[in-house]
Amino acid sequence: MQLNEILPGRALPTMTKKLGLVLGSGAARGWAHVGVIKALEEIGVRPDIVAGCSVGALVGGAWLVGGLDEFEAWARELSPLSALGAFNFWVNRGGLVDTRPAFEAFAAFDKNIEELPVKFGAVAADLGTGEEVWLTQGSVIEAARASSAIPVLFHAVQRGQRWLVDGAVANPAPVSLARYLGADIVVSVDLNANPRVLARFNPPAPGVPALEQPSEIDQNFPKTITTFIEQTRSRIGRQMAIAKSRAQAKPQLFETAYAAIDIFQMHLTRLRSDLSPPDIHLTPDMRDALPNAFDRADEFIEKGRAALIEKREEILALIKG
Repeated sequence: MQLNEILPGRALPTMTKKLGLVLGSGAARGWAHVGVIKALEEIGVRPDIVAGCSVGALVGGAWLVGGLDEFEAWARELSPLSALGAFNFWVNRGGLVDTRPAFEAFAAFDKNIEELPVKFGAVAADLGTGEEVWLTQGSVIEAARASSAIPVLFHAVQRGQRWLVDGAVANPAPVSLARYLGADIVVSVDLNANPRVLARFNPPAPGVPALEQPSEIDQNFPKTITTFIEQTRSRIGRQMAIAKSRAQAKPQLFETAYAAIDIFQMHLTRLRSDLSPPDIHLTPDMRDALPNAFDRADEFIEKGRAALIEKREEILALIKG
């Protein structure tokens, strides 16, 4: 069951079908959403509805209030460490970091959701009930802040009598919200489809031979052949050492946390997608992206753009009916 804030109806530009854009969760991976939006503009398509979760709500909201260029410029200035300077460390409200200073930097762009040129909604989760909450009224910035309040890391956000946290714990790619807001066609951007698993603990497939220790070199070989064999043996030795190190390694704290969160969101997104499937499912491969990889904006933006352009003809065909 969802706790909905009903959005008053209003006229939208006439299209054969109403297009909904779903921007999913993903922390720093969310810069891929900027690429998706740029690609939509490139092919001359503007959605009637935007539904976002976590960083998806943040990027989608920034776009709709006209602050995406400034948001992108800010993102490009961040590094994994400098990003922390935008926040206040204050253990309170169930989290370590107060995100209000970062969001207040964009206060000049803030609008009420009801004033936006298209319908917009953000997903959060209610700490008091565990219910999914659809934020479809009031401040865009506050809706995005609530939707992206990562549990334990960021402070929970109070909205009325509720304390809200990141919507990724309930609905990482809210196709159901886009449908509720009136979307006939839904393009969903899922940044968690390819999780950051710890591949080094994945055992080799049956039948794959193990590396063997190279044999001694016959000293009667010409020097060039001897040198080539020595270099090859050295490379194999390094590979064996790496393989042995990986086999003996144990999962580390933070990498285990990253992998567990990715795996959880992958399965939750799949389940929600089965219940409310999108028409177009974009899954840029972001598995090598850490949550704090803010300094890779160019790379992630291009991944998002490429994922949308790849589905260009399908999207245009669906819109035309």
